[in-house]
Amino acid sequence: MVETPTLKTPRGWTAGPKRLWTDWKQMVSRRTLPGDASAALTVACVALPLNLALAVASGLPPEVGLISGAVAGVVAAMLGGGRLQVTGPEAALVPTVLLISMKHGVAGVIVATLACGALQVVLGLARAGRLAQFMPSEVTRGFTAGIGLLLLDGQIPRLLGAVTEGASSARALVLPSSWATWSVHGASVVVGVLVVACMLLIPKLHRSIPAVLVGLVVATAASGLGVLSEGLARVGALPTGLPMPVMPSFEGLSFQALLPDILALTVLASLGSLLSARALDQLPGLENHRTDGDQELVAQGFANATSAMFGGMPVMGAIVRSSVSVQAGGRTRAASVLHAVMLLGACILAGSLVALIPMAALAAILVVVGTRLLDLRGLRALMAQNAGKAAVSVATALLIATVGFLPGLVAGVLLSLAWGFFSRPKAHVRSLLLRPDGRPLFRPLGSEGQDVYARPPVQLLRVRGDLDVRSCANVSAALQAPPWPDFLVLDLSEVKFMDTAGLRTLRELSDALAVRRGRVLVAGARNGVAKMMETDGTWSDTSPHSMMATMEDVLEHIKQESTQQAPAKVTSTSGAPQPT
Repeated sequence: MVETPTLKTPRGWTAGPKRLWTDWKQMVSRRTLPGDASAALTVACVALPLNLALAVASGLPPEVGLISGAVAGVVAAMLGGGRLQVTGPEAALVPTVLLISMKHGVAGVIVATLACGALQVVLGLARAGRLAQFMPSEVTRGFTAGIGLLLLDGQIPRLLGAVTEGASSARALVLPSSWATWSVHGASVVVGVLVVACMLLIPKLHRSIPAVLVGLVVATAASGLGVLSEGLARVGALPTGLPMPVMPSFEGLSFQALLPDILALTVLASLGSLLSARALDQLPGLENHRTDGDQELVAQGFANATSAMFGGMPVMGAIVRSSVSVQAGGRTRAASVLHAVMLLGACILAGSLVALIPMAALAAILVVVGTRLLDLRGLRALMAQNAGKAAVSVATALLIATVGFLPGLVAGVLLSLAWGFFSRPKAHVRSLLLRPDGRPLFRPLGSEGQDVYARPPVQLLRVRGDLDVRSCANVSAALQAPPWPDFLVLDLSEVKFMDTAGLRTLRELSDALAVRRGRVLVAGARNGVAKMMETDGTWSDTSPHSMMATMEDVLEHIKQESTQQAPAKVTSTSGAPQPT
């Protein structure tokens, strides 16, 4: 589990100047800056060869990937909707970028990147980013695991120093028939094992030691000794310098012919960034991290536009680099910003040293990260709660790894909808009005002249079934109009599964009631539901809202509160019945 300290962020997660200013101040904290710098160096060492390789795979000069990661990484990190997202070239974009470069050349890629950025800004301002919150959590989990499978698929052969003949290493695990053609390199295996051992063992000794960085240094030093130095593939020579920014030229390009590719690139980059951010929010240990999807789209748009002005390629939020950053100790935006600065600085100041890093060492880091992205422990927990949702996650991951990003994602959404349609119905919500002592609050006809409460003392919502994206409207509708209760009691004892959409709905209910001088009390939350709510912070000891084990505890708490402050009463002048 990743342990990241809770950092204060403006309540409500609105992506405005106040939140950005708070995050920027946290970047220079002496408490977090050392960890951020260590994480940035680790991510830069991983991202540098990846950026170069992804640029070449996209039909572009290698320095284009480096420039894109450096300039776009700074912009996205400073303006993004979440403090831990790392942005750069990504494997999911390679097929589309390669197609554009083949049809329209490098100039076409630059123009498409600029247009993609402009469209992303428009989408963000139109609040399209919040649509990602309706993505089923099991599909998001499958997306994360699918990226992990792709990492293992491409990096295990590199870790082993294997050479495949007639089969792409990107499908090494999917095509077992290619295993017989591998020629395993012993030095690569030793270097990789050293890195893996450091990453797994050092955190058990002391969590403050940057295990990934230590492993990288140890492996690089060992690779220069004796037989280990023979035949090892290394990062190699790096480009230097940064070009001056210029507005891309449209001369010689057919914008009409380029437009379909621009739209496809925009959808892919936007969806990938939002899913990466949502997956990051769901990583173990980061339950308190929340990303504003609208702000993230705006930031990605500016990042892509900046990349184009420096002659770069399209970028998007990368769950792999973000995971590496978190696992290496990144806590604020400084980790992402410094990683981008180090990408350029590595070439200018330490290019000769970075060139010595064995590729097997970088592959080992990514193999560990890919394994953690599979989150087998979380999958087992989901299997125990809802086997159907777990099956959807597994299917989505396998389809993304074998068929492709967008087809696998679309198939996962369809499978999730099909499971939701054929499985048990969405959560049922029953609303009751109660007196402070727990007795039902009746408002009969002919109540004129009788004392009645100005607002219900207690409104009880009994929720039964899975509290997921399908059930949010039912829960929200229970508190849409006055009279607002003094206490809103949520009985979740019969809720076995809750996703982030359900948690967000409960948080919105607590916020809505708080501004009306009301409080939310939760009773009976169990297992994964209780854990999600505990890590959220809305129902903490310092909050006016609370979590309790049973309904008896809730009613006793309300009685004590009521004896300290008697509820306001009014005399009804209407005989009309009040809804319950």
